[in-house]
Amino acid sequence: MNRKSHRNDAVDFLSVVMKPSDHNALAIPRSAGFTLVELITSIVIIGILAAVVGPRMFDNTAVSTRGYIDEVASALRYANSIAVSSGCATAVTLTTTDYKVWQHPAAGNTCALGGAWSTPVQRIDGQGTVTGNAPAGITLSPATQIVFDGRGAVISGAPPTLTSGTHTIKIDVVSGMVTVQ
Repeated sequence: MNRKSHRNDAVDFLSVVMKPSDHNALAIPRSAGFTLVELITSIVIIGILAAVVGPRMFDNTAVSTRGYIDEVASALRYANSIAVSSGCATAVTLTTTDYKVWQHPAAGNTCALGGAWSTPVQRIDGQGTVTGNAPAGITLSPATQIVFDGRGAVISGAPPTLTSGTHTIKIDVVSGMVTVQ
């Protein structure tokens, strides 16, 4: 037998065993992959999503606003606790872009009852004074001064509701309790 007869025998055998629809089963399958149209469509969709969602992901104004309003509320609470623990009045001066916490200068071992608010309150860790600046583009309104007495009550009149963006700070006149909404 020569090679041609072996080949013919194999072809004859396969034609008997296989159905006519199975002839493509021996064909080499196309490699699986994406067409050019599918790739371009995917790139266009990703580009549109990046243009719409990207700026929102990197805009941290809402987070900065909430962070600053929480920082101011903490400074107000700290001023209240300093007033109660020292028995001396404490003032928080708020502008649209910063805050500072003050006390009257001490008169010996007692609180000065009047005069300028010229003694800055020290941070609890002793590393500076209780002050802060708003992040760029963030403001607090209205500018005001809130004074807590030695019992923690607000003695500078009814404090306004402080607002920054969609967040507010409210201070109870009697208890000096500070809430953020």
